[in-house]
Amino acid sequence: MATDEHERQEETFANFVSPDKWKDFESHAKTISQELSNDIALSATQNEKIRTEVRKYLEKEYEICKASENQLAWAEEKLYGSQVCAVDGTYSTYPMLSGIRCRIGVAATSYRNKRTNGIVFVSEQHVHPSESSVLEILKSRKPENRLISGLLIRAIMFYMERKIALDRQEEWLMFNGPLVPFELRSGIGRMRALDPCLSLCEKIIDKKTIVGIVAKSTEDEIVSLGLALEPLEYLKLRSFEDDLEDWLPRAHFNNADKKRFRRFINTHGPCLDIGLYKAGNRAYIFHAYREHFHEAAALIIRDSLFQPMRAYPLLIDYSDSLCTYLLASSDFKRMVDFKLAKVDSLTFEQSEIDQRRR
Repeated sequence: MATDEHERQEETFANFVSPDKWKDFESHAKTISQELSNDIALSATQNEKIRTEVRKYLEKEYEICKASENQLAWAEEKLYGSQVCAVDGTYSTYPMLSGIRCRIGVAATSYRNKRTNGIVFVSEQHVHPSESSVLEILKSRKPENRLISGLLIRAIMFYMERKIALDRQEEWLMFNGPLVPFELRSGIGRMRALDPCLSLCEKIIDKKTIVGIVAKSTEDEIVSLGLALEPLEYLKLRSFEDDLEDWLPRAHFNNADKKRFRRFINTHGPCLDIGLYKAGNRAYIFHAYREHFHEAAALIIRDSLFQPMRAYPLLIDYSDSLCTYLLASSDFKRMVDFKLAKVDSLTFEQSEIDQRRR
């Protein structure tokens, strides 16, 4: 079986690089429109097949629920009554030879515009001692000696999102993404972050009135099931405990971290459920506390109705817009460019791509 799969992949690659697949620009310009139309038509046909044939499967395997008028009215009262806080974060990075520079920001808000935010500047220079020799400086710049990574940056952002949210007074907390994202359960290697991250996630789960909506899911096959749902419908897919159990063998933890993660699975894994909801044109995966699953679904469906085309909670998008407005990546990049220029280092440190003529 493995051999067949290997051969099939080789044949597919060979097809992609076959000379008869490649065209000159004029030939491509004449055919791309029709090729694209045919390709999109096939995708639409597949989606329609899912829409018509999967419904019976969902009705058999899951309990399909629909948010009632009473549930939506309750949710609207919570939203307009400033009982719901949405939290989102953003970060901007600038890679340099001496390590990455990054600005991380988090914003939390409600519909009554009660805002809180926090911003931090992170640099590789912060985690290395002041080297006294050229050899030590060069050694610190080797990739394996770098401590500031994309994983760490995202973990800091997600951690502070949850920390800031817990300081809020609203009854409900709404997050953009999973309630316990991968970054907060990875340990982040040498940073020894597993225990503080899991401890904070436990506090979030203990809050109970929480919900996380996954805007960009890697589970395309699950999101595709949403084609068979009608607007205002939702269903419970599985327990979050299942995801944690699948993750543990692949985590490569040391014994202490493995025990800590096992304790987290046992005490808090069963508390969360993963569901799928649809408020408008598309469906999203969400995570919620088991005992408040239906309330959480009603809350995010009602908030998503404010923008039916995107069909995603507006309050989260509002929080995201605050981050984008206050902490635009382009502003941070220009700021670093300016500081580099002042010390005559811009042309050496700036990305080669940014210096290309277009």
